[in-house]
Amino acid sequence: MIPARFPRAIALALALALLAALVIIAQIGQGSLRQIGRVIGRSQQRQILLAKVLNDLDAAEAGQRGYILTDDAHQLARYQNARARITPTLDRLIASFSDHDRALMTRAQRPAIAQLGMLSHAKLNELATALALYSSGGPQQAMALMRADLRSPTMSRLRNAAATLNETEREIVDQELARAGRLRILSGVLMIGIALLDVALLIVAATLLARQAQRRAAQTEQLARANEELEQRVRRRTSELSALSNHLQQLSEKEKATLARELHDELGGLLIAVKMDVSWLRKRWPNPATDIEARWARVFKVLDDGVDFKRRVVETLRPTLLDNMGLLPAVRWIVQETCSRVGLQYTELYPEQPPRLSDDAAIMLFRLVQESLTNIVKHARATHVRVQIDVNAQEMTVLLEDNGIGIDADRREAIGSHGLATMRHRVRSCGGSLSIESVPQGGTRVLAHLPLAGILQGPHTAVNSAPELAAHGTPVRAVNSQR
Repeated sequence: MIPARFPRAIALALALALLAALVIIAQIGQGSLRQIGRVIGRSQQRQILLAKVLNDLDAAEAGQRGYILTDDAHQLARYQNARARITPTLDRLIASFSDHDRALMTRAQRPAIAQLGMLSHAKLNELATALALYSSGGPQQAMALMRADLRSPTMSRLRNAAATLNETEREIVDQELARAGRLRILSGVLMIGIALLDVALLIVAATLLARQAQRRAAQTEQLARANEELEQRVRRRTSELSALSNHLQQLSEKEKATLARELHDELGGLLIAVKMDVSWLRKRWPNPATDIEARWARVFKVLDDGVDFKRRVVETLRPTLLDNMGLLPAVRWIVQETCSRVGLQYTELYPEQPPRLSDDAAIMLFRLVQESLTNIVKHARATHVRVQIDVNAQEMTVLLEDNGIGIDADRREAIGSHGLATMRHRVRSCGGSLSIESVPQGGTRVLAHLPLAGILQGPHTAVNSAPELAAHGTPVRAVNSQR
């Protein structure tokens, strides 16, 4: 028994072959129509050139007569301009006939072409002879010759030759149009016949494919349900992971804040108490020797270094400026602290009156700047960094740009780049977007766009701050520093 797939394959192969034949017939018909269009176009072009020759001959004759009768220089210029156009136009007309297919030229067309060229030059010679006689013998002799030219059959014969050419060109156009009509009818009949046969074969193939399509439809529906369940599961897991990541970040910030407070309160108090006790002992030490005095100085320096180290650790964990003064003072501090420690030049650009941000948004922006500066110090090998914060009516933008070695495209999206991934997640958690790219002149640009609706402190601030920013703009203050 022959499997069902063989008749189906044969039907499909025949249908494709007929489709190919249909396309070939259509292409042949289109090529013939294009050829007919070119023939008609050349014929129309020759008719236009012939009309230009006759018009220029009339203009030259009118200008010559006007000049002889009125001695007007404008009439002479009219004659000269028309005469200058006749020869190139006549050459183009004759050349177009020479390039034309000889099989399409009629017996009346060949002598008419030769006669047209001969009579045109004869007419130009008659006009030139009358003008020469006007210049040498005076207007009376020129007018006598001009009246003799009026009785000359040159112009009449020239018009007859032009009429013959126009008539033959119209016959050519009519023949080509009739040919195009026959071709369209023949192509239409062939295309309809092939199309009907093709439709019949396609119906057969469709009938054979119907059962298989039903089975595939059932399989596709089952697969779609499985994919939908999988997508829902992935979305649910992604949402859970995002929520967990946000929770862990918030928990980490709380732990850092708690640790910073404990270090500030407990360790800071201990260091201050020790420094006070040591100062009390130093004052009561009787006549210390030089080496003992040096040891006292070193003890006080170590205590001061410990207090300063405690302050840096506390500010790194949870900057007190962020809680007490807001985002910009904290950003200024971390920029100046980081750049000064490694001898990095920096430029700062900040708005004069930034909006009031929520606590989560403020710490997110601070960590973004902190992490970007850390990456610049560790990897960029830069000598200058620019930190810029702008605010408009809809969003806040944060820009950090250095002049270092840049960052590879593979490293930006690498799975192991946890710092970059953390930065992106922090920005996306507030509804923003973060781009990290290398700049053409060298270096890396970190640019974050954050909508104000997602980072302002409370709904009342979001309503009141945006119009104020839109009305007054965003004044920016630049601070340039070199260390």
